[in-house]
Amino acid sequence: MATNADLKEQQRRQWTGNAAGWDAIHDRLERETAGVTSWLCREAGLAPGMRVLDLACGSGHPALDIARLVSPRGSVVATDLVPEMVEATARRAQEAGLDNLEGRVMDAEAMDYPDGSFDAVTCRFGIMFCPQPDVAVGEVRRVLKAGGSFTMSVWDEPERSPAFTVVGEALSRFGRPQAPVDFDVPSVYQLAPPGKLERLLEDAGFNPVRVEALPMEWEFDSIEQLWERQTTRIGPLRTLSQELPPAEIDRLKSLLGTAVEPYVADGVIRLPVTPLCAVATK
Repeated sequence: MATNADLKEQQRRQWTGNAAGWDAIHDRLERETAGVTSWLCREAGLAPGMRVLDLACGSGHPALDIARLVSPRGSVVATDLVPEMVEATARRAQEAGLDNLEGRVMDAEAMDYPDGSFDAVTCRFGIMFCPQPDVAVGEVRRVLKAGGSFTMSVWDEPERSPAFTVVGEALSRFGRPQAPVDFDVPSVYQLAPPGKLERLLEDAGFNPVRVEALPMEWEFDSIEQLWERQTTRIGPLRTLSQELPPAEIDRLKSLLGTAVEPYVADGVIRLPVTPLCAVATK
């Protein structure tokens, strides 16, 4: 049985492998989840002069927006478990002329900051990948000042996000059925079950806690564009795309096209996806 250390190392390896792809599609990611970024920043009550910690910064969402919102006099520390992600965020901040963003490699379950260091903490789609999300959320509360806000997002249950499940449907039709979702391991669905996110935050001592679903759609002009997006991240589709002969890749793409047919209108693929956004106060 995998230990928490094993699970963390798996996540580190996976996201190290994803870093270059995430950086390459930074602008697309920004468009896809702009609504989530806006929600997190708004509900955190960000204002000039605040000191903010952003966890699992990836290629810079929402840390770059935060840096702009808390300027002047405010600052943001953008952290991630993966050095390449932190480097990408710091580079983008420099390119944008943002001198109030500091990038740091840091484990969300063991934060290297004193109690009460930050006015707000944000995390966009990161806590769900922690082997011990309760430890990470406890650390968030510890480093927040009294009255500070923690805003975060995770993904809702699979049936509310066909943008994720259509790949599994195509793989099943291809003869590669996927294992059932395990809600108790680090994954996009770890905090998806009803009430689980609320309980996590309340058990850590946050009060009040509010969770809001934010349904949206991801649009693709073609199966090729969807294929490119889905193979950016390490997973079964990316693995197969590197192993299969061209004829089999074409067959798999055709099956993906069949899976998305219910979501095609006027030649555009519109795949629903549902983030869960939470705001919690210390």
